[in-house]
Amino acid sequence: MKLGLVLGGGGARGAAHIGVLLELERLGLRPDLVVGTSIGGLLGALLTAGLSANEMLTFFQEFNLEQLYRPADLRVPALVSNRRVEKRLEKSIGRPTFADLKVPLAVIATDLVSRQEVVLQEGDVVTAVLATIAIPVALPPVEMGDMILVDGGVKNNTPFDVARQLGAEYVLAIDLTNTDPYAPIQRRYGRTGPLTKAAEMIQRNELWWVLAATLDVITTQNMEKNLAENPPDLLLRPEIGAIGLFDFHRWQEGVSAGRTAVWQVEHLLAELVNRDP
Repeated sequence: MKLGLVLGGGGARGAAHIGVLLELERLGLRPDLVVGTSIGGLLGALLTAGLSANEMLTFFQEFNLEQLYRPADLRVPALVSNRRVEKRLEKSIGRPTFADLKVPLAVIATDLVSRQEVVLQEGDVVTAVLATIAIPVALPPVEMGDMILVDGGVKNNTPFDVARQLGAEYVLAIDLTNTDPYAPIQRRYGRTGPLTKAAEMIQRNELWWVLAATLDVITTQNMEKNLAENPPDLLLRPEIGAIGLFDFHRWQEGVSAGRTAVWQVEHLLAELVNRDP
């Protein structure tokens, strides 16, 4: 039975994915296909390139925003550049194509030209990851042929329907949609740096609060539609509370939430370990 693992988008909430993956490794449960959006696409690339969950955790712990991001060129329609993220990915996995990966991977992006969801399965993996994590306004879009690609979460944040379309017979999906009530963001940045200054500027105008809330409204609506039409076999929703998109310093909370989510359904997952090939 072909197991499809779906990793949803959610920025820093993606630490919960690593908690899930740590437990899946313990159970000896390995996916035959991985589909991811945004941070889920990034972690999916690390996973299918051969990194262990612990190695992915190290990558996540080193995700220092001030070091990885810098102000974008004024000609780029974004607040920060993704060049350092690109270099960090190259350091971890090189520059593989999708055909080079140990496990099939698909990442989701949104094309601003056609206004359609795009499933990326060919070509350069790092470029595809930069597209799927390109949160509108925050990170620059990626041009690919005639397409201008941004974060896949705009159209399909937890793409379990895509896993099914790609042949998964059992779909395990991890959804990181934030459904907690929003409150005005409190300034909590104690450090200095270009991204910190940009974040504080955004917060003063409450632009980031509005953008984050809007994205969650969109992703929740799309999620409910997909659930009604083509639900996964098992959906995990780690209790991530109000971890924000850029709250990477809260990775321990996310990892713990992911592990707990697996423990709650371990009896169901154990049945998959000895599934028919």
